[in-house]
Amino acid sequence: MKLTRIEVFNFRKLRRARLDMSGKQTLLVGANNSGKTSAMKALRKFLKDRGGIDTRDVTASNWPEIERIAAVWTKEGEADLSPFLDQLPFLDVWLHADTSELHHVAHLIPTLTWTGGLLGVRLRLEPKNGADIKAQYLAAREAAQELQPGGATASGFALWPRDIREFLDKRLRDLFELNAYLLDPANFSMTGPVEPHPLPSLSEGIGANPFAGLIHIREINAQRGFADAGDSKGDDDETNSATSRKIASQIQPYFRKHLDPETNPTPNDVKALEAIHDAESTFNDRLKDGFAKAIEELETLGYPGGLNNPKLSIATQIKPVDGLDHPAAVQYDISGDKSGVKLPESYNGLGFQNLISMVFQLMRFRDDWMQVGKFKSQVVAPDDRGIEPLQLVLIEEPEAHLHVQVQQVFMARAYKVLRNHEDLEKEDSAFTTQLVVSTHSGHIAHTAAFEELRYFKRELPGHGVVPTATVANMTGLFGADTETRRFVKRYLLSTHFDLFFADAIIVIEGAAERILLPHLIQNHYPDLAVAYLSVLELGGSHAHRMKPLIEALELPTLIITDLDAVAQVGKKSAQPCYGAAQTTANHVLKTWLPKLAEIDTLMAGPPNKLCHTDAARPIAVAYQTPQEVTQGAQTQTITPSTFEDALALANTEVVKNAAKAERACRMTRAFAKSINEAKAPEDLAKAFFDLLDKNPEKAAFALDLLYVEDIKALRAPPYIDKGLTWLAGQLKGGEVAK
Repeated sequence: MKLTRIEVFNFRKLRRARLDMSGKQTLLVGANNSGKTSAMKALRKFLKDRGGIDTRDVTASNWPEIERIAAVWTKEGEADLSPFLDQLPFLDVWLHADTSELHHVAHLIPTLTWTGGLLGVRLRLEPKNGADIKAQYLAAREAAQELQPGGATASGFALWPRDIREFLDKRLRDLFELNAYLLDPANFSMTGPVEPHPLPSLSEGIGANPFAGLIHIREINAQRGFADAGDSKGDDDETNSATSRKIASQIQPYFRKHLDPETNPTPNDVKALEAIHDAESTFNDRLKDGFAKAIEELETLGYPGGLNNPKLSIATQIKPVDGLDHPAAVQYDISGDKSGVKLPESYNGLGFQNLISMVFQLMRFRDDWMQVGKFKSQVVAPDDRGIEPLQLVLIEEPEAHLHVQVQQVFMARAYKVLRNHEDLEKEDSAFTTQLVVSTHSGHIAHTAAFEELRYFKRELPGHGVVPTATVANMTGLFGADTETRRFVKRYLLSTHFDLFFADAIIVIEGAAERILLPHLIQNHYPDLAVAYLSVLELGGSHAHRMKPLIEALELPTLIITDLDAVAQVGKKSAQPCYGAAQTTANHVLKTWLPKLAEIDTLMAGPPNKLCHTDAARPIAVAYQTPQEVTQGAQTQTITPSTFEDALALANTEVVKNAAKAERACRMTRAFAKSINEAKAPEDLAKAFFDLLDKNPEKAAFALDLLYVEDIKALRAPPYIDKGLTWLAGQLKGGEVAK
């Protein structure tokens, strides 16, 4: 048995979102505020807590429609609550079960013809039995109007409730509850838009907890309450004991469930209990002797002595768990030898505390589920159905406090820890474990299989609704193109998993762009400087291989590439010019954007023209196009051939200043010499092209420019300026350039 799909509706940023579940572990990735937390909270509130939903959990863009529906309610008319309930949060859960698991899922089978396969359940908010939402809302409104006939005052004061939102702010939890309904597996589709499946006619609710005895759900949330030693607000503070995640606070419940010698004692337990009894007797004898004089002195007061008054005695009672009830119950040996120097766990680094604590929790989740040790004898619930066939573990942001290597170690081990049990390690095990992890860390995403990633993508602002999010499934993204899939996976594993957390993507050609682009952005494009940009260095011959992934992410993407003109005869690189029957060797321009090969066509149109796909895909390409260059007394339109000559043509004074340094490379000096000697722009462009065609030192040239006194004087070439300006507009909600 396993969870196949979870669809979230009307919950926070997830108005309609589909989360396909991997068989083992599923990683939720995406930029900040993209909906990952919304998904984790939805799983918690619908599946684990089975409630606790309030008005803040309703997707913000739904409230105008909710207000419109409630505004037409009248005392006389019958209120159809279906449209109203359709705007409130609900969750569809699809799981796969075999006929051998019929005894677990009998209550979820929709028809008598079911022979194994998919089962669907909807969990939704609906009025509690006897709760007349319409009547109570109208009564509250009428009472407010009687006390304040004129409505809101000039200053805006009005009695509660001014609208249905304000009414539900106070009454939602009192009036609503979760209820579950069966879905028809015939309506399930692997693809297609995320739409609510219709409930079968005459459907009846089956209660708020249809997965009791079926799914064992546990969670490690992001707020783990760690603190440095000496911090009075740390986990050792009694007020924080309920949320503490240190091992010292976790070992007690684990001990009580699985190890307590007083529960069904074994021969070894008897020995331990006898030793505790002997220690208790010895300690009591010492207490009796030590307090004897003090008690005698108290009795001289006439109390508690006397014939009818009880005698005062002092004794101790040692429980096995008492020895674990202190902050130093867990210690680390730091001596490295036999000296036995130890410190409490709070004196260790936060990262190590977090790692050990999370792994211990996973062990505890597994052992609780498998009823390890003495826990089995404590399961006495009358409706107990044995061990649930499926365990779902939710982990939110495990990277907190962990450095990079430990993040990767944790994710590589987490699922193995959850399956480290003799009944779980078997290939034909009847028990399934599924792990869901939300993360902001590219290093954690790096450890997962590409097919296990679920990318949460923000809908760009400017569409007339409150921003929401959707989910992209990375499985099957490249179809049958195994070569491209292999390239992208290996490239991302070696370099750039951070693009799953970026606000925008910039694809560049080579090292020079990588060195200088951050400085250009920092000094001249403030909107981009504060954004999280993922820069991919791919080159014109490989960038097109990222097309399926970039289009699936739907992030604003700027591809900065070279025109790469080649002559018709000989197919050698050529200086771009009109009427020479040149073509481009750049695969991006030929096969992706704008799907043109002729240099004359690529250079035509307005200067610095941007090519793009359509309004639904914010992707643009910037390549060298004609730019005005002034040399001496002449100004001409020149088309550069690479980033380096375009940059030099736009920053002649900066290049000359960089060449004055003793450390300047040969190429920088040659560029400066050409600037000083060229008579006309076309001569300068020809000199630059010849230099770049003969063993260019591109990275060294870019590094020389970093040495100039005023780096702010360096400006982007016109084609890159146009592209970066477009990208900044996309992040501000602008339209895709035409």
